[in-house]
Order: sequence, then C-alpha cells, then structure tokens
Amino acid sequence: MARSMARTRRSSYSPAANLQPSGNREPPALRRFVLLYVLPAMLVLGAIALPLARGERTFFLRDVLNSHLNMKWAQAEALRAGYLPLVDIYRAGGQPLAGNPNAAPFYPDNVLYLFASPLWAENAHFWIHLLIAPFAFYWMARAFGLGREASWAGAIAYTFSGFFFSHLNFFNLIAGAALAPAFVAACLRLGASERRWNRIWMPAALALLWALLLLGGDPFLAALALALGGTAFLMRHPRPRLAHWGLLAGALALGSVIALPQIVEFLRILPLSFRGHYGYASKVATTASWDPRQLIEWFVPFFFGRPDRLAAGGFWGHRFFTDVPPYYFSLYPGLLVLALAASSGKPRSRPAIWGWGAVGLGIFFALGRFNPGVDWIFELGRGSFRYPVKFWPPVAIGLALLAGLGYERRFGDPAPAGPNASPGGAPAPRPRGFALALWVLFTALFSAWIFLSFFPEAALEGAKQLLPIRLSSLAANERLRWAGLCLFSWLAVALFGMATWLSRRHLALGGALLLALHVAFQIFFLGPLYATDEVGPYLETPAALAYVPPGSRVVHGSFLNLMRQAHIEKGEFPEALTLYMERRAFAELYPFTGPIHKRRFELNVSPEGLDSFLTRMSQGGIKSAKDIDRVRLLAAWGVNRLLIGDPLAPDAAKRTRLLARLPSFGKELLVYEIPDAAPPAYLATRVVAAPHMNAGYAALLAPGFDPRSEAVVEGAKGAERRGGGTVRILKDEPERFVAEVDSRGPGFLVVQRADLSIYRAKIDGRPAGRRIANLHRIGLPVPAGRHRIEIETDRRPLHRSTAAALAAFLLLPVLGWAGGRVKVPAVPERKALEEPSPEIESREVLVDGPENEEPR
Repeated sequence: MARSMARTRRSSYSPAANLQPSGNREPPALRRFVLLYVLPAMLVLGAIALPLARGERTFFLRDVLNSHLNMKWAQAEALRAGYLPLVDIYRAGGQPLAGNPNAAPFYPDNVLYLFASPLWAENAHFWIHLLIAPFAFYWMARAFGLGREASWAGAIAYTFSGFFFSHLNFFNLIAGAALAPAFVAACLRLGASERRWNRIWMPAALALLWALLLLGGDPFLAALALALGGTAFLMRHPRPRLAHWGLLAGALALGSVIALPQIVEFLRILPLSFRGHYGYASKVATTASWDPRQLIEWFVPFFFGRPDRLAAGGFWGHRFFTDVPPYYFSLYPGLLVLALAASSGKPRSRPAIWGWGAVGLGIFFALGRFNPGVDWIFELGRGSFRYPVKFWPPVAIGLALLAGLGYERRFGDPAPAGPNASPGGAPAPRPRGFALALWVLFTALFSAWIFLSFFPEAALEGAKQLLPIRLSSLAANERLRWAGLCLFSWLAVALFGMATWLSRRHLALGGALLLALHVAFQIFFLGPLYATDEVGPYLETPAALAYVPPGSRVVHGSFLNLMRQAHIEKGEFPEALTLYMERRAFAELYPFTGPIHKRRFELNVSPEGLDSFLTRMSQGGIKSAKDIDRVRLLAAWGVNRLLIGDPLAPDAAKRTRLLARLPSFGKELLVYEIPDAAPPAYLATRVVAAPHMNAGYAALLAPGFDPRSEAVVEGAKGAERRGGGTVRILKDEPERFVAEVDSRGPGFLVVQRADLSIYRAKIDGRPAGRRIANLHRIGLPVPAGRHRIEIETDRRPLHRSTAAALAAFLLLPVLGWAGGRVKVPAVPERKALEEPSPEIESREVLVDGPENEEPR
C-alpha cells in the first residue's frame, strides 16, 4: 500500500493538532481514555458524593447550614404549599427571599425540594455540581484545541483545586464555579463548527448557560464568566462578522430574559436594601483582599490552619487575611498543577495568552487594598461589589488551562519519525521545563522539611513570630504540622517524578498515573474542605424549644454578637472539631433553625446586605445599646422571647422573666420572657413623629413609652393622640396579613413585620399608603370605624417576568435556526487557536488518504 506524504507546519505540542491523527500513532482509543483517565477521578468524586446522596451526612462548614439552609427550608415549605415565596417570614421579621440571588430561588434544581427533605436537596446542589465541574472544564479545554488527555488534566487541575473545593461551603457560588468553564466553551464554539447540528444547538446552549449563571446565586460570578467568555469569543473570532455578533447578542439576550424573574425581583428589593441604600465603605468592601503573604499556601496547604478544627491545628492567620477568616478556605492548586503550568512554555499560542492573561488580571484585581491601582474601584462602587478575592475564578480557570497545556507539551503524542526526528527514528526529545519545575519543588520542600525537623529552635522562633501572641503556646504544634505537610508534599513530588520517568516507556500509563497521584494527594491535603457530619444532630428538637411556644417572636442575643460576644467555639466538646461548634448552634436554637422548628426570629439579617436597610440599622442599634435599652427596644418590636448565653444586667433582668437555664456543652443557655412586649398587631393610642432614625430611637426609649399601645412613625417632630381600638387577626400567613380593626377614631395600625417595598396594603379592598412604624415595622393609618385590612406581597411583577421567561425559552429553537444558517469555511477550526511556535521546527506528517491506496 502506498502512502502520500503531505507537509504540515505545526508545533509538536500543538493542542489543535490533537483534533487530527498525529503522525504514525493513532490517538488513544476512547475506551482506554475513559478507563485510565476519566473513571478514577469520577470514582473519587462519587465517593465524596455518595454519603450525601444517601442522606446520611451533610456539609456543614460556613454558610451551608448558617445562611442558606434556613432560606431553602422556608422556600421548600412554600413550594410544597403551591407558591414561589417572595418573603422568608422566619427571618428578621420577614425578609426578601425571591429577590435575594444568594438563595438561588429560581435555579432548576429547586424542584428537588418538592419531594426531598430540604437538607438532602441542599446537599444535592453541591454534589451535582461537583460531578458536573470536570466535564464543563474538559469541554472548555477541548474548545481551546487541547487533546483528550490534556483537557482532562486541566479538568482535574480545576476540579480538585483548593479553590473549587472551597465552594463546597458556598451554596450560592458553586453553580457558577462549575458552569463558568462551560460558558467559555460555548462562546468558543459559537458559530465556529463545520457541522450544522453543532451550529444549531450551540446558541441555545450558550443562552441556557448564561441563564443558569444568572440564576446560580452570585451576579458578580456571572459577570466574571461573561468577561472570560467574551475574551474567548474574540480570540476565536478576531474580526467577528455581523452574524457572529448577532448570535452572541441573541444568546445573551434570551438567557437574560429566561432569568428575568430573578433580575426583576432583585431590582425590586435592591433600592431599599442595606447594600443598595447605604453600601459599604472602602475598608469594608476590600475585606478579603488577597494578601501576597498568602502565597505560601500555594505550596503548603492550610499553612495558617484548618477550617475543620478548633484550637491546635485550627485557623489562626486572621492578620494575613485582612483580619477576618478566609473567604476561600484554600487556594492550594496542587504541586503538579504548578509544575505543569510553569512548563507550559512561552505564551505564544492563543490559549496560553488567554490563560496567562486570566491569571494576571485575576490576581491584579484580587489584591484589592494591597493594589493601589484597584483600591479606588471598591471605593467608587460603595459596596456594589466587595471581597476582592472573588476575582479569583479567572486565576483558577487560567491556571488549570495552563496546566493542561503543560501536560500536552510533556505527555502529548510524541513527534513521528521524519526529516527532523532524532537519530534512529526516535521521537524528538521532550521539553525539560516540567522536570526542572519538579526538581525545584523537590529541593525547596526537602530543604523546608530539613529546617523544620532538624533546627527546631529556629523554626519554633519563626512560628512564634507568625502566630498571634495569645496562641504562641501552639508554636510547637504548628512546627510539627508544617514539617509533616512538607514531608508529604516532598513525597508527592518524588512520586510525580517516578510517574514521569515511567511515561518515557509507557506514555499513556505514566500520564494517567501522574494524574491519579495528583487526585490522591489533593484528596489527602484538602480533606478539610469537604468535611461532613451526621445529619441526625441537626434535626433533633432543642431543649430550649419547650420554652419558646409557637407564635413567639424570638431574638438570640449571641447570634452575630448581637448582645454578647458569642464565643461559641469555647464550649466543652468531645473533640476540638468545628462540627461540634455547629452542633452547639443548632442545640441552642440559633436563628437559622427557625424554619425547621417554625419559629420566627428577629434581627437575624443575612450577611450579603440584601435585607432591609431599616432592619439592618435596627440590629445595629441593639448592638450599641445597654441591656435595659435593648429589652425596651425588643418589647417595642413585639419580641417576647430572648435567648442569650450570659445573664442580663440587673436593671434589664427586672423587666424580664427568666424561664430556664439550660446546660449546653459546658456552658449555659438562658431563656427570658419579655412580658410587656407589643402584640403582633395593635392600634396605637399615641403616635410620636420622628424626623430621622436617631430621633426614633430616642422616642422608643423615652421614659413612659408604652410599647403595647404607642408607636413611633416617620415624619416631623410631634406627638398626637389616637383613638386606639381593637384588632382581630384573621390571617397571619407568610406573605399575607388580614385583620379586622375597629378604630375609635382616626387610628394607626402597627404590624410586627419588616416593612418591605414589595408589600401593598388595602383598606376595605382599596389601596392604602403605608408608613414606617417603630423604625422598621409596617405602619398603616386607618380611618375611624370597622375596616378590613389586607397586607400582601405584590406578585404581579413576578407573574409578568415569568411569562416573559417562558416566551424566551420557547424562542430558543429560533435562535438555533439562526445559528444553523451561519456559514463557516469547509476546513474545521478555520484558524487553529494554537499558532506555530517559531522555536519548533516544521516536520513531515503522514496522512493516509483512501483515494491514494493502490490495489492489492
């Protein structure tokens, strides 16, 4: 059989080249690729997901149970009642739910809450996206032109990174982190495929991915994904034709309309939220800036302590994280990823330029207050966005792509024999950058281990300099912990070197073994990021619930240090593990347990600043007051139960009644009743006008103010008598309050709910204007006589936006039809993303052509 020889000029490590057979070796069979590369990693991820999927365990770190479970529990209750909730009635007097993107109220997997327990469904949101993430990144790498193995190497680098695993405690971020690479892939593929079917479904896929990013829980992460996808689109189409621009605009427009219910509800609550009305100062907005000193954690994971432990081994490095706990518990990429990225070569190819650009720009903005070039942006934004380290997704995605390029360069198919081959027909020599990077890491880690192990006095002194003075006694423990981390890291690098040596004889086996070793060591090092606990302790009935009857309005004085420094971590626990601190919070009936036990808590605003500005300021007023004034304010807001970890001051205790002192993990939980608390709704006999909040506080705390029959209302100074009267509550539902009032004169009704812009009021079926009462409650002037009062959420914008979203979804086939009509050249990938590198010589490639075969 004769073969024709065609000259092809390309890089010997060109990712685009892997789209075609390379030289005299066929690409690895799909079955071998799945067995050697995909299956091991997915089995590991499956092992993490399995206990969660079986409902036996739950994630518990940070926001999983403390911020998001209560919102999802309230939403599940509403969904099963047949409606989509706009308000979480259990939180801070009723706060926005559908308008809060952090709750992801419109994300498709909310359907799970209809038939599964809220705790199981919340955990499913995590493990579903954990399993999706590697395939999303694999698709992106393939779209950039990398081969199968290199693309999967990049996918493993991303999914098994400390950055991505840190999202296992961020319900509102993990969907965006998992789907952002897929969005970039869709931007790369848009209008660029020779196959008509791909051109048809790609615009619809892009629209749906954009909608999912908008619905996933964090608009800022969606904006970052849009920036990454936009630059990738321009890289694929340096001079986009009008048709390409049209497809991109159409996909983004339809995706935005599909997500319109979320956008509309968010815009409805934003103006009167804390973030929209007031915002954050620059110092607060730049909290969680990336401190360059954190770079050491790129090489030694959890150098500053672990998030799953208390005391010895627990996190202590607040001063290296702008004096707060880390936003991302770890940014450790893995030593193999660093070595592969370092060996990816000079950024001459378009994927390499894109990857290095993403890394550079991400770090530039993530520096926040440590970079004078961007600090002003956070000051100008006034809290529109905060936490500069949230710019890290481009860094993680870019670094993983560079790792894939490095893997392609070192472990891709060897060059075939030809004029430029090595003597004797041997493959061309491999680039040495990867081996050099491993040697540097090997030497550095070995030297660090030697120093920590054999020079204990100097190492101990260094540890004391880093640790806070109050924790200097832990210096010896930290020295040993660091030494162990360096030793295991050194062992990891040694095994990486052995796998690389094996690849010289068995390329596919050595490369697969290298990735398997990386997965194993990442699972070993990053175990604290996917720590789980048994489900049972979080569903038990707390002892305090016996003293908090249904219908109570409750405040927990230790939550968010409202009235006391909580120090919840200082209990007597069986082990110094964070999970026991979380169990204690549930046992002490912290506010995020409210929906579970159907109790309404007050002043427990959410941390993202999207709750009512007035409620947030009222919470601040409690924090800055004395105990006696705190009790009086709580009484005015209808709070009749107070939970707290320490006794009240004597003068405040006289206005309360101690119901119980409950032992809890070596400490006590005190339950107080506030006897003179205002009723859930009442007609005031006296109304005091206050021109601003400070005057309102003064009026509420004035001697003789009766919280059961008087009210403070916004307006000019003055006071007036009202006739008072009776209130009979007919319905007190989460989003609807109905009462019959009998006012002895022109009256003023106070309803103990947070005043939100999404409420509308009616008197006898006619619209009525509301006024703010007692700083943050609903107030309603009523005429004399008997009247029916209705206060309910306005659902008309939700209905309209939902209709528009459905119409946009139905238009997706039209967008696909338009994509199918875009013409592309007959040659696939018209211009390969990977440009030839001048430092690599051109070489001969054998191409089999059926038409050139000779008859036998």
